[in-house]
Amino acid sequence: MKTTSKWVISILLILTVAVVLVWQIFKEFKVKSFVVDSIQTELNQYFEDSVQFKIEKISFQYLEKSLVLEDISVDLIRNVDGDTLASIKLAGMIFKWYKIEDLLNSEFFKIDQIDLVDVIALLPLDFTKIKTTKPKRASFDGKFEMAIDKFNLENGKIELYQINNKKRGRITGSYDLSVDSIYFKKGEIPEKLNDVIKDIELQFYDLTYFLPDTIHRLDIQSLAIGIFKREVLFTGVHYRPTYDEEEFSAIKKVQSNYIDFLADSIKISNIAWVADTISAAQISLQDIVLNVYKDKNYPLPDDRFVPILIDLLTQNAMSVDVRACLISGMDINYTEISELTQRKGFVNLSNIAGKISNITNRPDSIEKYGKYLEIEANTNFYGEGKLAALIQYHLTSKYGYFKVYGTLQPMEISTFNQYFSSAYPLEIASGRIQALDFQYTGGRESVTGEMNFKYTDLKIKFNNVINEEELGDKTLSWLANVVLSQENPRKNGKYRVGKIDFTRDVRKSMFSYWSNSLVSGFQSTVGFSKPARIEKVASETEDKGLWNKMGFGKNTKDD
Repeated sequence: MKTTSKWVISILLILTVAVVLVWQIFKEFKVKSFVVDSIQTELNQYFEDSVQFKIEKISFQYLEKSLVLEDISVDLIRNVDGDTLASIKLAGMIFKWYKIEDLLNSEFFKIDQIDLVDVIALLPLDFTKIKTTKPKRASFDGKFEMAIDKFNLENGKIELYQINNKKRGRITGSYDLSVDSIYFKKGEIPEKLNDVIKDIELQFYDLTYFLPDTIHRLDIQSLAIGIFKREVLFTGVHYRPTYDEEEFSAIKKVQSNYIDFLADSIKISNIAWVADTISAAQISLQDIVLNVYKDKNYPLPDDRFVPILIDLLTQNAMSVDVRACLISGMDINYTEISELTQRKGFVNLSNIAGKISNITNRPDSIEKYGKYLEIEANTNFYGEGKLAALIQYHLTSKYGYFKVYGTLQPMEISTFNQYFSSAYPLEIASGRIQALDFQYTGGRESVTGEMNFKYTDLKIKFNNVINEEELGDKTLSWLANVVLSQENPRKNGKYRVGKIDFTRDVRKSMFSYWSNSLVSGFQSTVGFSKPARIEKVASETEDKGLWNKMGFGKNTKDD
């Protein structure tokens, strides 16, 4: 009896070892071959270039009802030169089932969940390099159906490159991917992604992009993409040079804007991007800070032409159509070092709220929605005056035609010293804006228009930049305050309408264009240059002398 038992045990052990060995051989050569060949065949349906798919190890975990694939790699090989265009490497891929019989059904594979482990993706930044094709046959040759409830990838690493193995033009970061309800129907060829997938959520975080110019970088805290919802949400966006202001200016060696841009969130709704065409219903930007710095001690390059805002749209090769861009809680801080005084001038616009409408270069959208791109904005000027502006750009003009309308509510004129006293050899000692509105039109190179500027008690003084002698400064200031109008309208009822007339230096920025246009209207109003016209305003307090009351000595001269 004991001898029989030993034989039985020995036979069972031998059979067990034999089964294990046979299974290992079957698993390695049959199962792995089937999985690899099936997946590689499917992938090659969707790409013009060759796909190489590899798995180092496959194992079943019966108690956990799962299949584990280890050390997986997918390489997209360019057919032209054999270079690796893109690659994905995974430490593992885990398939899980509700019931083991779901795996054994040769007609319908039903998978509970697929988890991807430690995924590293290297992809070209220009996705047009990855050329896709439409499949010509049903998935998996139409031999079976497949349903996957969940597909998850957590904490994957990604690199998007412009030039492989170069730091510049490279994006690095992490990402999570979640896909719901994947279903391949037997014998059907999917036309679109949502034919086989119910929903996809893709989120990137801690993204860093070193721009190709080597001196700028972009950091994004998180980027959520709702593919089927057609929504994109950026949070914690920061674009800036990789150097401080002084180093940046020294590297550029010419007058250049040092731009530091921060955004709490940017949301794009109803977005569609196909090849060189992009459209969106709305872009929303919240809590934005834009800091701009310029050192004017550096020369302006003679060959530079700075396009106006509309040129960036109308001269773009990409077809663009965005219905509206909403901006809230934006601050703009502009600082420049004057070559005249070597002091810093400062302009501040805070809590900007605005809307940009009809952002398009598509002829069909222009015909449908109108020929003007409009910018409406309200802001606090230096934290005091309320500034409102409307800018209209003509979308089909060859000359970059635009119109500007604006109003500024009452504030102290001396507030402008934060910019004027560094840029010009004068300071505003006193004065108050009672009302100010302006309108002007122009194109890429010049503008004309009018400014209605009502003010009181305007007094200016010159500093020693023009005259080293203090006495000379006082004399110039006295003469200026005698000659220039200290109020508008004057007590005699004469009202100067300022003339906005400015020819642009095309090497300079749009901020310079806009600000100098308004300065020309200010200069014309106070008397530095000729006004657009002089109007007579009725004044109850006007004191006429006897000679004038009799009708003699009427003064038609501008005083």
